[in-house]
Amino acid sequence: MRRSAVSAPFLLLLVLASVVLVSCSDPARARFEQAEKAFLEKKMDAALADYRSIPIEFPQSRYAPPALLRQGDLFGSYYHNAEAAVEVYTSLLFNFPGSPEAPRAVMRRAEIHLREFFDYVTAVADLELVRAQYPAFAEMDRVMLLLAKAYRGLPDPARQAKVLSELVEQYPDSPRAMEGRWINAYTLLGQEQYAEADRAFEKILSLVSDPKEAARARWGMAQAREGQGDLASALLLYEAIREDWEDPEFIAGKVERLKKRLETR
Repeated sequence: MRRSAVSAPFLLLLVLASVVLVSCSDPARARFEQAEKAFLEKKMDAALADYRSIPIEFPQSRYAPPALLRQGDLFGSYYHNAEAAVEVYTSLLFNFPGSPEAPRAVMRRAEIHLREFFDYVTAVADLELVRAQYPAFAEMDRVMLLLAKAYRGLPDPARQAKVLSELVEQYPDSPRAMEGRWINAYTLLGQEQYAEADRAFEKILSLVSDPKEAARARWGMAQAREGQGDLASALLLYEAIREDWEDPEFIAGKVERLKKRLETR
């Protein structure tokens, strides 16, 4: 049986008609897509105006929460208005606490309190809120790393260590878990818990492949062993990173000083 041919102009008309129909049937969606287009074209003022209009004109729309989230992100990252971003994220949480965007809004509000305001108490409260109310949040590893940093700012080393341990255990393959390992190792070194720091840096050494990262781990191990009084082992580690360290002359000086200390023993 012969099929009837459909002309290209007719197909184009069908596509245009469907776009018009969607715009008429869901004006909030049309406005959101218009804002997204402006954002991609880097017309930020136009994008912000469209995002702001959606929760005002279409408060019951499913596009209201993502529009608020986009609005907060623009205030925070593009306009560098942290106070306005926090206000928008708070509005999203108050009006749409059960929306998929809610946990991300809490997390981003916490990031602002942590990095812009240095308000560690509020950051901890927000991040613990995400863990308690949104346990299935897809970016929980990021939440936990931020929480560890907030506890470090308080400071609360015991809770920081607990969160970092949970991060590594629950998300072992996450890049944030590796960052957590580094934070934990340096924290132990700073607290003069040399044996624990040595083990932490040694574990990192077993996981990294980049020569610079391996040199950093060996440096941490050398520092820890020097702190424990094991100068011979520390010397071997310092000598092993001569070629990969960013300042070979500094390492050479460190090696010579350690050799002299060993000679006077």
